[in-house]
Amino acid sequence: MGVDRRFLGIHVSPAAVQSEGLQQVLDRIQAAGAVAIGTGTTVFQPAAPGEGRREPPIDIDGTSRILDRPLWGKRETWLRGYRSYASGESLYADTRYRPGGGLGQGGDLAPGGDLAPAGVDRDLPHRILEEAHRRGMRAYLALSPLSVPGLRPEDQPHYVDGSLPNPALRVAGQGCPNQPDVRAYAVALVRDAVRAFPEADGIYLDWLEYTVYRLEDHFACFCPHCARRAEEAGYAWGRMVADTRAAWDALHALGPGDLARAERLGRAPWELARLLRDYPGCVDLWRFKADTVVGAYEEIRRAMDAEGAAAMELGANGWAPPWSLSSGMAYGRLGRACASVRPKLYTFHWSTLPRWYGETLTAWNPGLPEGPLLDALVSVMGVPDDLAPRTFDRYHIPAPDEPHPARPEAWGEKIGQVVDEVAGRTRCYAYAHAYRPAAQWREMVRTVRESRADGMWVQRYGYMSNEKLDILAKEW
Repeated sequence: MGVDRRFLGIHVSPAAVQSEGLQQVLDRIQAAGAVAIGTGTTVFQPAAPGEGRREPPIDIDGTSRILDRPLWGKRETWLRGYRSYASGESLYADTRYRPGGGLGQGGDLAPGGDLAPAGVDRDLPHRILEEAHRRGMRAYLALSPLSVPGLRPEDQPHYVDGSLPNPALRVAGQGCPNQPDVRAYAVALVRDAVRAFPEADGIYLDWLEYTVYRLEDHFACFCPHCARRAEEAGYAWGRMVADTRAAWDALHALGPGDLARAERLGRAPWELARLLRDYPGCVDLWRFKADTVVGAYEEIRRAMDAEGAAAMELGANGWAPPWSLSSGMAYGRLGRACASVRPKLYTFHWSTLPRWYGETLTAWNPGLPEGPLLDALVSVMGVPDDLAPRTFDRYHIPAPDEPHPARPEAWGEKIGQVVDEVAGRTRCYAYAHAYRPAAQWREMVRTVRESRADGMWVQRYGYMSNEKLDILAKEW
């Protein structure tokens, strides 16, 4: 597969274009060296505080996160989102769900709004794609097909103990990809976008995997639809339930010795082998989730082909290892459906995951020592840092000028792991998040540049000050 390892793409929200102007935004993106842009299909209006959704998203408790580039003069604001095109109603005949208006969890469209009103440019996404093409750039759309508007609680992933996710602790609000209405909606949404934007060079799908922001998420999904699909595929569902529940119960009864063993996992293969021996049903759960995610991508690829869009690329955004094992993002199996994959280097999330997971474990195991627990979690996640001592209050979504704890070696290792997994069957672009201090952004660009990735995508223009754009132009 011929690739340009200098490939650089930048994602830009239509909101940034509405705020700064199309020509000005694309001038800056091109000057940074980008040869491709990605954008969304939603258009926006400023809203009063508390209406619509905060921009940037809080992501559970990231209230300190703000934009580098102001929207309508504000680095923290509220926006109301609207559909930019009328949906094809017949496409949604097999699902109870429909695209709506307004902003919901994950930034996708949710009920309560409509098509963009007068004064909001419905044609803007088309004009962004058109102008990028005029400049000789490739232009892509981003969709989140499992972030379903008005999702019913019972259509979420189910935990092994029968409970459902807490809505206040959800980042993307995905539905279960094996729930028939959710799956049909996801396919219909992509078909709808393909019809509405035939000029796009490709579509990248985000959150088309199982979520793993919370520790509990690793113990999903055990809904009736997953049970039926797993049994039809020949999995021993009873063993999957029993072993996953046993692992869940074991994590409710941890002691210091367990933390020491977990901290040794990375350098003690026998500890990992013992876990695989003792909980084979958990491995089956990972395999089943991978089957589900890969199957969803392949179904969407077939639907795009049926719409006459065989030349339109399909791409996958996903969690980096090791989280991808549990999210179902089997990068090495996506080559038949996807022209490229983009493992996320979203280190602002990595900065808080040890605390999010650790708080759950201390709630389950009162008195568990905080320092050794964080040592174990940092080791298992593969995000080495120099924090000492390790305490929960040091693991949070960083402020704009606060360095992210995970060392650059972790960024490079995770890129390399996905490159090895895909083994040339599809392109692998590092998906680098620009929310970080400028000095650390320089380190990120250099790390990706020196990696074996086929190029880099940047999420997103709104987090790129002029200084960061200049760094990108000089370092890439």
